[in-house]
Amino acid sequence: MKKVALLFAAFVFLAQTVSAKNLDKPCARKEGKGIVKALKLTSDQEKKFDDININHQKAMVDVRAKIEKNQIELKSMLKEGNIDEKKLLQLTNENSKMKAEMKEAGIEKWIEINKMLDKDQKEVWAKHLAKFAGSAKMMKDKIKAEAKYFFKKQGVRKKMMEHKDSCCELTKESSK
Repeated sequence: MKKVALLFAAFVFLAQTVSAKNLDKPCARKEGKGIVKALKLTSDQEKKFDDININHQKAMVDVRAKIEKNQIELKSMLKEGNIDEKKLLQLTNENSKMKAEMKEAGIEKWIEINKMLDKDQKEVWAKHLAKFAGSAKMMKDKIKAEAKYFFKKQGVRKKMMEHKDSCCELTKESSK
């Protein structure tokens, strides 16, 4: 049971580490500056755009820091080999809630920017949003592939099957 809990904790830690990167910063990437040019913002709009992004980034600093602290605590738990299942679930749930808050705040930012745009700019903004949504799916697929590679490299499936087989043998022996 300890091995299964340890493997589960390792998977959770890996998934959170990979997925926590840049969840809330679609406009902070290189194309963020390109979208400002593509939108042809007025100087007032550009100032509002920058203010919205800066305020959003400031708000996300504390959230990302808390997620990272939780990940460090998970890592510490894994290193010690002393898995507290309640604590593991608590940290995982906290991180999931904070990531959901980050995504929601990102959507609110997009909506706030959308409200300040004129009709033509909104069309460009919508295309940019669709492009970002596609890249988010690619990121999800990348996380899955990395996790699959990690577990394959570690021989986790084989170890889990061996553990399952040994448990089944113990159950059969105890029922006799």
